[in-house]
Amino acid sequence: MTALDKKRASSLLASLLFHDGTCNPRDLRDDLERVHGIVATLARVCTDLIWLDDVGLIQYRYQIAMLTEEGRDVVAGRRQMP
Repeated sequence: MTALDKKRASSLLASLLFHDGTCNPRDLRDDLERVHGIVATLARVCTDLIWLDDVGLIQYRYQIAMLTEEGRDVVAGRRQMP
């Protein structure tokens, strides 16, 4: 995982927290650009969400991402990004 991948994943987690823990990929992609200054395709965001689901930081089902307690810990700095 590159530094940009980690920044993008961390930004996705932060955006999910801002959206009360639940959001769709399209709105998350818009947040990446508008809030975090990271340009990414929708396909890239979906791939990142699948990875975040695989490592247990979110649940990603039916095009909806939901932040898990472990993901909240990463955003709060109580846990390292895998």
